[in-house]
Amino acid sequence: MIDMNPLFYPDSVAVIGASPNVVRDRAGFFNSLRQRYPGRLYAVNPKYDEIHGTACYPSIKDIPERIDYALIMVPNKAVLPVLTECVEAKTRFVLIFTSGFSEAGNDELENRLKKVIEGSETRVIGPNCIGVHCPESGVIFYPEMAVDAPGTIGYFSQSGGHALNFVIRGISMELEFNKVASIGNQMDLKVEDYLEYFAGDDRIKFICGYVEDIKNGERFKELAAKAVLENKKPLIIWKGGRSEAGARATASHTGAIAAPIRVWDAVMDQLGVISAENQEELADILLAFKCGFLPTGTNTCIAVAGGGSSVELTDGASLNGLTVPPIAEDIQEIIAKDISSVNTSTKNPIDLGMFGFAPNIFVNAAVQAAKDPNIDIIMVCQYPEMIKTMVKDLWEASVNMIVDGLKTVDKPVVMIIPRLFQNNAETEAARGEFVHMLTRAGIPSYPTADRAAKVAVKLINYRRFLESKGVTPPARGAA
Repeated sequence: MIDMNPLFYPDSVAVIGASPNVVRDRAGFFNSLRQRYPGRLYAVNPKYDEIHGTACYPSIKDIPERIDYALIMVPNKAVLPVLTECVEAKTRFVLIFTSGFSEAGNDELENRLKKVIEGSETRVIGPNCIGVHCPESGVIFYPEMAVDAPGTIGYFSQSGGHALNFVIRGISMELEFNKVASIGNQMDLKVEDYLEYFAGDDRIKFICGYVEDIKNGERFKELAAKAVLENKKPLIIWKGGRSEAGARATASHTGAIAAPIRVWDAVMDQLGVISAENQEELADILLAFKCGFLPTGTNTCIAVAGGGSSVELTDGASLNGLTVPPIAEDIQEIIAKDISSVNTSTKNPIDLGMFGFAPNIFVNAAVQAAKDPNIDIIMVCQYPEMIKTMVKDLWEASVNMIVDGLKTVDKPVVMIIPRLFQNNAETEAARGEFVHMLTRAGIPSYPTADRAAKVAVKLINYRRFLESKGVTPPARGAA
């Protein structure tokens, strides 16, 4: 295994091509590191003596120590001589931010870069990527992505844009990243190298990635199986290029040669790797793991206020792999005591009518339904915009009662929160507040039953895979 600690926890960092002009400082990484990185930071640019108080050297070879991590931020034609200097200076890890290599059909220039590092102590990230992000060490993409405490997610991405976007999305969903790597063309360090390192890193509990192609399929399969079964870390992969047109696009993005998606999905299933179809689903699955949502089966009880909504949720659940059987009659009778017999139903889906907006009745329906031994999942739906509008003065008490009550349900619970109001700051804030409260209580929430069902089915299949291999699935709430 390659020791990547000097990459993610460097004692010294050099930015080659650093500029005092934030706009010209490609991607602004020097400015970001200057604000957050506590180690020894060096600027390299023959045009300057210093940049914002940091000494600037003409070449990395002039720096009076060996550099752990160097970022090459120079134009395409200048990369080869700069990389040569990094090798001569015995730099441990080098990021090549610059693009215009194999992804653009310029295989010859990329091959010349490979020859420069052959037999050396220097390892390369990229080219055509943005490198690594490790909040714990202060090596971060941008200052706004700093966090107070390191997370438990390791993420690698062949796309620099997806690396940034997914971290931003994750932070907004309270998904905490421990390490992120944008890996580009994989000229040297490959997907497999990051997978192996993340699997062996005790700080990381969940591994995920955006992948367009795998350079060494057999090694990847071996490492993926080890991560899932021996290291007992869920591995979720979002495969780019799932369509024929998308596969063509990957060739111009990272020079990828994509495998047929049917073959890919079949292999991932055999390895116990959870496949995500897009960035949204990748985040949805991680949210479920964070909340300890790992159902044992597909039988789902749905509780909601409204007949039309009960039909909509049942369709969303059923059409995406969940089952919605009637619940036991004695439990139906208990739920029926709290509600009118008109315009309601207790069979499953449970239509509570307007009584569904009463927090005590809503929670009790979920608690009672969970007592049915035939039910595996409790799916409940609420409309915070309507609560905020109809009983504004009772908003805080209502959501607190709902969240506290659902925490007592003795089955995996998932909340559906449809997005009714669009582009309204007050209701956006109310919905966001409710979502954060649920997440912190260990209850995942999604805007549609479709999304919740897709996640649930994938995690049920993951659980069954582990059990088939004699591996005990994580306990509820273990995440």
